[in-house]
Amino acid sequence: MTTIELCPDDVHNRRTIHQGHPPDWVNRDGGDYDVVVVGGGPAGLTAATTAAAGGHRVAMTEQRLTGGTCVNFGCTPSKALIRCARAVHDAGRGAELGFRLDAPPRTDFGAVMERVRRMRSMSSAGDAVQMAEEAGVEVYLGHTRFTAPNAVEVDGRPLRFRKAVIATGSEPVVPAIDGLRTGEYLTNETVFALTEQPSRLVVIGSGPQACELAQAFRRLGSEVDLVSHPTTLLSQDEPEAGELIRRRFEQEGIRLHLGFTAVRAGAGRLLALGPGGTRELPYDALLLATGRKANVEHLNLDAAGVHDAGDGVAVDAYLRTANPDIYAAGDATFPLKYTHAANATARLCIANALDAAHRPARDLVIPHCTYTDPEVAEVGLTPRRARDEGVAIDTYRLDLTKVERAFIDGEDEGFGAIHTRSGSGEIAGATLVATHAGEMISELTLAITNRLTLEALADTVHCYPTQAEVFQRIALQARPQRVAAAH
Repeated sequence: MTTIELCPDDVHNRRTIHQGHPPDWVNRDGGDYDVVVVGGGPAGLTAATTAAAGGHRVAMTEQRLTGGTCVNFGCTPSKALIRCARAVHDAGRGAELGFRLDAPPRTDFGAVMERVRRMRSMSSAGDAVQMAEEAGVEVYLGHTRFTAPNAVEVDGRPLRFRKAVIATGSEPVVPAIDGLRTGEYLTNETVFALTEQPSRLVVIGSGPQACELAQAFRRLGSEVDLVSHPTTLLSQDEPEAGELIRRRFEQEGIRLHLGFTAVRAGAGRLLALGPGGTRELPYDALLLATGRKANVEHLNLDAAGVHDAGDGVAVDAYLRTANPDIYAAGDATFPLKYTHAANATARLCIANALDAAHRPARDLVIPHCTYTDPEVAEVGLTPRRARDEGVAIDTYRLDLTKVERAFIDGEDEGFGAIHTRSGSGEIAGATLVATHAGEMISELTLAITNRLTLEALADTVHCYPTQAEVFQRIALQARPQRVAAAH
């Protein structure tokens, strides 16, 4: 049976382990199931508990910790770290709000990381093995591999199934850098084990994870260099959003090396090659945040007649694999690697597999948010996606400087943009850069899901003063333009 370790060995990490992979756990002997779910992260837990709630006999297997990356190495610990970093940053802005500290705020990094571990242990309680069992799921812990089109084996225990869902998540991509050896770098799976703050941190990457952690460590007091082969930050989002974050990072003292490629690392020095030559960057810690890849290599997929597409399990529009009895959900197959996408695709798998729902994954409206400060959130069709898909859209935009609550709070760096299908006013997408963008984007997600128009948004009463008013103001501002266009 797999032994799970989390560093440091403290009460919080021991609690997380006992909840997500009890050391004294004894698997059942195996058996026949309506559904076997391979993987106990967000997608796996959602698929398993949804199927169990429908009265089906369900087994769920997990090699490491239930809750997966999100609870243990991703969403929960990273947001706990970001919250501490934001508190330190806000305390340093006291003069703007009429108070002064006797000295600049100082970070107790040990206390910050102790809180991160405590938050993780609290969050993991909701995804614990015992919680899954109480929901009617029979849990098997250990390495899982397919042995036949309708069977898996978990550490020698045979499980036969009528339907199965592959939900094994993803793992960090480790780029090929000359001289870099295992154990000499951090990823999201090891960075939260730190107990001493690195005075000099080099981050490789420019996506959400890289940007979130670079800003958090800078605010906590580390010197931070960010190295990125792309010449922009958050290159999957609208360019204006990435440019705004770039300016904020430079204001906060993050040294950006955009357009540079890490070519050699070791002995506390990174060599990066880019425009105009090379740069040598000293570091106490090196964080790799260059993306994630589906974790499906050790499943023996061939035995089940399931194909590995190279970027995850190959599925059709309904998340069904080449084996019609096996589906896949979450990071193991879906390009949008977010917890909420994992949950949504897991529910869809169960509906299609057990209820013949025949719903395609393309119908899902999935927002995303990068939790920098300000946050960057998008949903639906953006100008870039619209161009790629050949869809004509109209864009209506407003700076947060025009929203009272934003400038009252000193949080007016950002903007909102709503994208509608040309000629109809139907809301098709949105981009929002705001301190609380992740909390605000759901209104537009609901609008897109229900095919609402700008007129519906304009007529919806919003509390005043709130930053969420930005959406209604955009809709009201667009009304005269749309009336004129109609005539």
